[in-house]
Amino acid sequence: MPQKVPLIIASVLKPVDDTRMLYKLGFSIRETNKYDLNIIGFSTKKTPKVKNIRLIEIFSGPRTHPSRLLVPFKFLQQLFKIKPAIVIVTTFELLPVATIGKWLLSYQLIYDIQENYAKNMACNQTLPHLGRILGILMVKISEKFSQHAIDHYLFAEQCYVSEMPAINNYTVIENKAPIPANLKPSFRLDYQSPHFIISGTITAVYGVIPAINWFLQLRKHLPKAKLTIVGHCPMTEFARELEQKYGQIKGINLDLSQNPLPASFIQEKINQADVLLLPYLLLPSIKDKIPTKLYEGIALQKVILMPDNPLWKAIVDKYPAGMCIDFSATDKAHSVWKTLSNIDFYQIPPDDCIDWQVEKRKFQHLI
Repeated sequence: MPQKVPLIIASVLKPVDDTRMLYKLGFSIRETNKYDLNIIGFSTKKTPKVKNIRLIEIFSGPRTHPSRLLVPFKFLQQLFKIKPAIVIVTTFELLPVATIGKWLLSYQLIYDIQENYAKNMACNQTLPHLGRILGILMVKISEKFSQHAIDHYLFAEQCYVSEMPAINNYTVIENKAPIPANLKPSFRLDYQSPHFIISGTITAVYGVIPAINWFLQLRKHLPKAKLTIVGHCPMTEFARELEQKYGQIKGINLDLSQNPLPASFIQEKINQADVLLLPYLLLPSIKDKIPTKLYEGIALQKVILMPDNPLWKAIVDKYPAGMCIDFSATDKAHSVWKTLSNIDFYQIPPDDCIDWQVEKRKFQHLI
């Protein structure tokens, strides 16, 4: 039997069981049965055992911990240990070391651009002014230093094609979702006791606070309604603010973690809810992207509420999967719910526009 080709997918702050790294890219590569697959990333609460995929943890703890400075050296150590033929890097932070490693080990280097990091730092305001300037500079230096070593780029969003016009050796591999085998017929919502959920990365730019206020206004009319907020909350001060303001309010359940939570745990929580809230603020760094949670929510046939963005509205209206609303218009929360409860959802079942299988075939062909 021929020896399998060693391949690495690596990140710093993404957990080793990250949805895109493991369940999408990783599982797609494993299907070919041609590669010795190694996924390198952040340590998770409970590292899963995955057949024919090696999960290697090179960082744990808060993202600002000094030990993060050692991560590039740990990554370089793994490069020499594994001696890969292909390396897929999913964060700018590892690019310089991956470039040096390529000069020494002669592998193919792919940069999976999951975020426009410089644009995010400029627009999302999660860092102080000086921190933003230094962060943007670090991103640009890392990407510029490595550009001649990168053999190919993956774009996780279609909008990156226009945002990064200097890159021409790319393939768009969007964060679409696997569609379950057993889809439900069209349905309506229970009017009296809906269960809402906000999940994923919990930050201010996610629009969490306007969504909570919208929910609290709705709860005046639907006292049995409940809201679960579950996910990775990387900003300690924001987590504290949520706990202090809303942690004791009846009907709201906060399940926040400083570290990324397993994808399977988040999906289980979404499955238990009726309505998925995606209340993103329409910042320049967000409005042209299609949230992964939108794909996942439609694949799971959840009712979705999100801001009125033409790009998102076209997707939501198609099936229909929900509504686009103004979360700041709390006085209209009850009328929104009345409209929502009279819609027959998923008259068209989730299709190829949502399905990861389409992206999987593109990715397998590329590798």
